[in-house]
Amino acid sequence: MTKTAALVHYYFGEDSYINRIAQETVPVHLALEGYDKTILLRHETDLNLGSLTFELSEKAERKATKVLLPTPANFSGSLNELGEEGYVVDLYIFSHGYKDIFLASKDGSYKNAVGLNSAFLERHVNPLKLRMVYGCHCYGSSLNASWMKLGARVTSGARHINFYPTRFRRFVNAWNRGYSFGKAVEDSGTRLIRTPAQLYMIADAMARRSEWDGGLLSSLGVLGRFDSAEAFFSSCWLGPGEWKEGASGRENMNSSSFMVSEGDIKITKQVVW
Repeated sequence: MTKTAALVHYYFGEDSYINRIAQETVPVHLALEGYDKTILLRHETDLNLGSLTFELSEKAERKATKVLLPTPANFSGSLNELGEEGYVVDLYIFSHGYKDIFLASKDGSYKNAVGLNSAFLERHVNPLKLRMVYGCHCYGSSLNASWMKLGARVTSGARHINFYPTRFRRFVNAWNRGYSFGKAVEDSGTRLIRTPAQLYMIADAMARRSEWDGGLLSSLGVLGRFDSAEAFFSSCWLGPGEWKEGASGRENMNSSSFMVSEGDIKITKQVVW
């Protein structure tokens, strides 16, 4: 009988301890449910409150068959191991990303990051039974073609900047319940998920006024169809050519974060081969 496995790559390499703690709100443990074997690539994250220490990564670690550091060698080695053992594999990536790149720990330390790109993947990872690849990193769609070359049945990642990584919870809950990949992706980006991120942009615009030559009043309009919206997002978030003319700041966030899928979006978690 064909067995299934999950590989979860979790690495952000944040300089800010506060940002690192905030990222621990992502329910990574949900990506480890319902498999015969699970490999988790991540560092431990501890929250220190006076004399008390809470290990925020513990729940996911308890569910994993194996826990390793999120290095390039462990990433490629884990995929090759699962492939050689004949598993049907689901791959989840939680990381910062750029065009054709997501981050890993260069030498096992938390803050020394290195980018893994398509050349690395195609050179170091052997084709395997990849049922699906779900990327939470920015520009995740830029690696879709590489995952397909490596055997993925379906893959999905953000078009540009992913402003809504928290939609992962809705996606994985639907995936675990047997919904198709396409349906799980489509239904994950609800207004409830988007609104907090959009409101945060107003606060971010105020805090970074000097970076886009803005003011307090103009910061309030960055979600609308104002010149301030284009100035803020183009200066602080989006890359050259990524701003959609005629669209509001809110609409640009949605367009940038759109999950571009490639492959068989009708596949479900019950499909093995």
